[in-house]
Amino acid sequence: MRLRINVNLFARQIIDNPAFENITITIILLNSATLVAENPADETPPEMVIVDRVFLGLYTFEMVLKILGMGFIFNSGAYLRSFWGLLDFTIVVSAYFTLA
Repeated sequence: MRLRINVNLFARQIIDNPAFENITITIILLNSATLVAENPADETPPEMVIVDRVFLGLYTFEMVLKILGMGFIFNSGAYLRSFWGLLDFTIVVSAYFTLA
């Protein structure tokens, strides 16, 4: 129980840090740049598959940190209680369906 509380507090400290939001926005912009560079008519090169999976891993890490720091659904300020959290969760989880 004490470990869980410490993990939650540590995750909250990370997500409340202004640098966390700046890093997240930078990752989104970099991912957008790679999407612009892709040509959907061509076959996806293996390097781009790896890059896409790295971005998915980063988005998953961000989502897990927010869930640990804010709670998932039952707390008043929980991750899924905001529109942006729900949208983020839907996008990240649905991205895993493309891996199959």
